[in-house]
Amino acid sequence: MKKCNKSFFITNFEIMDFSEAKDYIVGRLVKELPRDLYYHGAHHTFDVVKSVHSLSVAEKLNNADFFLLLTAAYYHDAGYIYRYEHNEAVAVKMARQTLPDFGYSPEHLDKIEGIIMATSHHIEPVTNLEKIMCDADHDYFGRHDYQKIAVSLRKELAVYEGEYSDEIWLSKQIKYLENNHKYYTETALATRQPKKEHRIAILKEQLKNLVNA
Repeated sequence: MKKCNKSFFITNFEIMDFSEAKDYIVGRLVKELPRDLYYHGAHHTFDVVKSVHSLSVAEKLNNADFFLLLTAAYYHDAGYIYRYEHNEAVAVKMARQTLPDFGYSPEHLDKIEGIIMATSHHIEPVTNLEKIMCDADHDYFGRHDYQKIAVSLRKELAVYEGEYSDEIWLSKQIKYLENNHKYYTETALATRQPKKEHRIAILKEQLKNLVNA
């Protein structure tokens, strides 16, 4: 593969304009995502993209895979423009409708679909790109800013699902972190898993103190 510049890269003799594809979807995310998406707003996409960058370097991705993964990261929550539940399939539809205009091939779109759909709660990632995407999507579980981001998620869920009591919210976080979520890449397991386990311990202590208060 020969890298051209920041906007274009060539793979299998096809020219793909990543920068234009990124600008297109970012423009839509900023303008069209509902304002009550306190967690899943455009800021979340930018945070995931930043994590994708870090993980891609650590996992030593080649340029072609890196740009496909970045494209999927920018598109993965675009479905929230249209609906809250099962938005991943909508994001895939948007990607398939728009990315060919920027030089993406059917093969690229198939890979991007797999990456986006892997962020669904009921789908297990298979490829390395899918695993990196899942780890990037939940990178904050093992970061110092977990609590701040969790507060934004609780605020968003209050709009779309209903408000949770403090006890139920703490239990919900513990259950998801301990039983439903896992990191997949060696990088995330080394750098995020220990802090995630520490966070679970903190949440359990908070729940214990709340129940015994």
